[in-house]
Amino acid sequence: MRGIPMTATEHRNELMSPEQLAERLGVSLRMVREMYYTNTWPHLRLNKRTVRFTEHHYEQILELSEKRPATLVRKTTSAQKASELAELLSQKRLA
Repeated sequence: MRGIPMTATEHRNELMSPEQLAERLGVSLRMVREMYYTNTWPHLRLNKRTVRFTEHHYEQILELSEKRPATLVRKTTSAQKASELAELLSQKRLA
């Protein structure tokens, strides 16, 4: 089937080797191996030496790797809060 584009159904049912996944993600084979050895990424272990990935695993890996913007959390001490509150109150009195 090489050279013939696969349908979405065919693509979903195909198992990928670690090499194929690495190529698809654009990362090294070493990284893929490290991620499944440490159980960081979902995978199928067919036997002691054979690891495969499904299309669903690929999608989960992308989701796990997605960098989402963190909400801005400002850590302050009680003294900082008291100082800010005092400043706000003094501004209010001046107005």
